[in-house]
Amino acid sequence: MPRTLIEEHVGRLEDLARVLSRHGHLTMLVTDGVPRLTVLNRAEPDRQVTVVCERGPDGGPWFWWSWADRIAPVTDLDRAAAAIDRALR
Repeated sequence: MPRTLIEEHVGRLEDLARVLSRHGHLTMLVTDGVPRLTVLNRAEPDRQVTVVCERGPDGGPWFWWSWADRIAPVTDLDRAAAAIDRALR
């Protein structure tokens, strides 16, 4: 059975969460409403960001900041994780 778009986005956010966990960040995937990933800096828990997965200008899925700026295509988990890591420092 093919996955729905929401299931695909949740899966992409789960992939990103695994990478960010290896970078030492805490993550929480919220699936109520628009799926989103909250990422916290372990050393400074008040520093956090929210990431969503939506289509980009090329039609493919991208990671986006909650304020609607693109982070990276979902195929580049390392680039996305590096950008999120910088934002949390």
